[in-house]
Amino acid sequence: MSPLLIPILALLIPIVAILAGTYQKVEKMKAETAAKLGRATDHLDDELADAQAERDRLRRRIEVIEAIVTTEGFDLEREARRAGLTDASGRVDPALLDLDEPEPERQRAGRQRTR
Repeated sequence: MSPLLIPILALLIPIVAILAGTYQKVEKMKAETAAKLGRATDHLDDELADAQAERDRLRRRIEVIEAIVTTEGFDLEREARRAGLTDASGRVDPALLDLDEPEPERQRAGRQRTR
């Protein structure tokens, strides 16, 4: 061996050992950080699932409400209430549907009832 190779090896061995130790510490820190991050995001996954379930529940509820509001019966009931043709229970009062009156009389009577 050459006389220059021995001092170089004497310097390289501690440097390699230091680098290997540092590499091990960095890998250990990465693993610990990944574990902490996993634990921290577990509750976020639960919250996200809860929020999605709530959104789906509200979406279904809105669809039901839209179906009710867009039915023909609902529109007729609303128009009857507006025209003053309902009794106290909200049902159409046949007495208020005096179909024998001429049209202007019915309109005037409806305006008087709604006032």
